[in-house]
Amino acid sequence: MVLKKIKKWFDGDSGVFNDGTKFRLAGVRAPESHQFGGERATRRAAGMTGRHNSKVNWRPVGNSYGRQVGFMSNSDGSVNNRLRNIGCKNKGR
Repeated sequence: MVLKKIKKWFDGDSGVFNDGTKFRLAGVRAPESHQFGGERATRRAAGMTGRHNSKVNWRPVGNSYGRQVGFMSNSDGSVNNRLRNIGCKNKGR
């Protein structure tokens, strides 16, 4: 696992780290920011990780469309699992 800082969330399951690496959370299917529920999903993800410049543990497991895919956690536990538990799974996919 690598300690990373989040620069910005694009939507509820993807964003960019301060080092410029784009990421996507494995196993999380949140709506896109322009879709119904997308803004809420983005706010929830950002809230779970401390909004901007927050430190998280990152374990990459692959790549997809120029983004690292992986598992994220912080002192509150798995971000992937918490987003799935609030319903961010299989949204239109």
